[in-house]
Amino acid sequence: MDKKSGLLYISISVMVVVVIVLGVILTLDREEPNIYVQTEVNQKDIYWNLQTPIRVEVADKSKLKSFETILIADQKEYVLENELVNEDQNSGILTFEIKPFKATDGFKATNAILRVKAKDSSSWNFFDGNEAIKDTNLIIDRRSPQASVISNSYMIKQGGSGILIVEINDENLKDYYVTFNDEVIFELFPFHKKNFYISIITWPIDLTEFKGVKVVAIDMAGNKASAKVPFYYDRFKEKVDNLNISDDFIYSVSKNVLELSNMEVPTNPSEIFVKANKDLRAKNLATMRNVVIKNFADSQNMPFDVKTFIRMTNAKTFAMFGERRHYFYNNEKIDEAWHLGMDWASVKRASIVTTNPGKVIFRGYLGIYGESIIIDHGLGIASLYAHTSSQSVDVGDMVVAGQEIGNTGSTGAVFGDHLHFGILIQGIEANPNEWLDSNWMKLNLTNTINSAIKIIDGNKK
Repeated sequence: MDKKSGLLYISISVMVVVVIVLGVILTLDREEPNIYVQTEVNQKDIYWNLQTPIRVEVADKSKLKSFETILIADQKEYVLENELVNEDQNSGILTFEIKPFKATDGFKATNAILRVKAKDSSSWNFFDGNEAIKDTNLIIDRRSPQASVISNSYMIKQGGSGILIVEINDENLKDYYVTFNDEVIFELFPFHKKNFYISIITWPIDLTEFKGVKVVAIDMAGNKASAKVPFYYDRFKEKVDNLNISDDFIYSVSKNVLELSNMEVPTNPSEIFVKANKDLRAKNLATMRNVVIKNFADSQNMPFDVKTFIRMTNAKTFAMFGERRHYFYNNEKIDEAWHLGMDWASVKRASIVTTNPGKVIFRGYLGIYGESIIIDHGLGIASLYAHTSSQSVDVGDMVVAGQEIGNTGSTGAVFGDHLHFGILIQGIEANPNEWLDSNWMKLNLTNTINSAIKIIDGNKK
């Protein structure tokens, strides 16, 4: 090989090596791991009580070599224990959970930094891998909110209503509500002065047990406090009403309401009735609840001026709240359900008048309830007018006491022309008899509210 050929060979060899090296370099993972520390939406800082686990997600092309979490507070560093709780094979995202930190008695910090370090197993950086460090501000809050009951009505009955006013204090308050039996949640609305709240609740008639009513408050750090509301209670004495269902009713009424509600109609007559009476009823009750809940923001800002409701004039009561209806077809019981309102009948297409001011939040077809109107009276209290033949108000209208809103009818799953009047407590049908009773209204609503105002204002006389 001559000198010229040798130089060419060396040059080609060097170029091949360079290409190989460049190829290797280009295939190396040079990107740092991506670290995401779970926080509240639109919130940069994390509120931490040192007990609630904090979730951290790490994404990287290469396998993770090391992961470390450190708490920096008062110029000291504390290594935090963590645990891998999930590994998504498809996305390559690893989810870690930072465990509770056992602080010593001398730990007084209220502000700190959470430092997360993640290093991958890439051969980049002379086989040391890529490292990412993410710092997140922590607000240390180990104090639970303070919740106390200021005033409440004396008794709550199954199917009936109760009123409570509470005080809740916490500088980082996140959520607050009332629970019935730790099962049904009711909203608390601002009342009179800052840090005071009111809730009007109901004991849903289908819940036979009374396990208690509690006020719950939770702060941004997850600290939780509760206060028991000292209600006396009484169960409802139900009246059983046996009803025979005919083929004519099934095919002219039950089938019709299913079709108008865009629900599939079974072929078996008893199944047609049960689907309308059970499945559609549940759907309609859920719609009522959602309609009232969606209006909470407006409801809390409405002036609350609810007086005793007045029964329909010149009308006879054909059905009461709380009747337990047993339905029979061909002498066989096929279903049962609660009747959750008052049925009043007068002449056909009788005038319907509202006895309290409010805002119309629903007007439309409501399955077994037919053409219906729902009026919000503030603080989550609404009235229901069902089976109407015509309506003279629309959604968004503000109505006054004594205003005609429509006419009675026989729309929905009914036997004849009448008005089904209901009281909705945060969307749940409650016993209207209480709200039609001026003595009950004064003792439970007016007196409870006035007592709370005196206590809040410092006058307990």
